[in-house]
Amino acid sequence: MFTTVNSERNKNKQSLNKDASITPLNNLGPESHFSLDNHIGNFFSIKDDYLKMQVVIFVITFVISIFLSILAIISINLSFGLSFFIGSVVGIFYLRLLSKSIGNLGKSSTGVSKIQLLLPVFLFIASSKSEFLEILPAIIGFFLYKPALIFYFSRS
Repeated sequence: MFTTVNSERNKNKQSLNKDASITPLNNLGPESHFSLDNHIGNFFSIKDDYLKMQVVIFVITFVISIFLSILAIISINLSFGLSFFIGSVVGIFYLRLLSKSIGNLGKSSTGVSKIQLLLPVFLFIASSKSEFLEILPAIIGFFLYKPALIFYFSRS
């Protein structure tokens, strides 16, 4: 009914690594462990250059799409701005699938996947069937990742 615990068996063993006593939690104070600044700093300290480039391009595309969608809502109408924004979000997903497929080249695949090609087809069909979405702004929004790519690669 009762179990006994051998406390000698549960002692922590020290690793052979010299730096095993230094962990990331030991370096942080209790107040900085939960700070938003620390989490943002960890997010932007990505070591992989390809992943960092992807994140920057996604953020640039998303910021441009929000700005242009708000501008379209104010200047044209709600349907146009909403279609533009939805098209740009689908374009970001398309770019993510494409970059993931390119990242796997040579590791687990020999060619680029074709699954991301379903996204523009789905966007076209969904915008043609919907009352709230328009086809032309959705397609323009879909291709909004291209100016973000041009901006990113022209600044270096």
